[in-house]
Amino acid sequence: MVKENDIDALTRRLGVVIALLLRTIPKSSDGISLRDQIQQLADLGVRPKDIAEILGRSQTYVNKELVSLRKGKGKAKKT
Repeated sequence: MVKENDIDALTRRLGVVIALLLRTIPKSSDGISLRDQIQQLADLGVRPKDIAEILGRSQTYVNKELVSLRKGKGKAKKT
């Protein structure tokens, strides 16, 4: 029988794996930007709360970036 503590531990470990994998994606010499990491995780259906936890940022920061990214997409579609 799986215990809730086991699930929480597994979830934390998966978050670490996801964060490490995101950092290995080559985009430039510095790797992928934090903003792009947020976008990719959001595109995969990860909740803002979980994105913040994975990236070690506040949920407020992640939500602000997501709003900015959504506004950018809206402008791109209008042109």
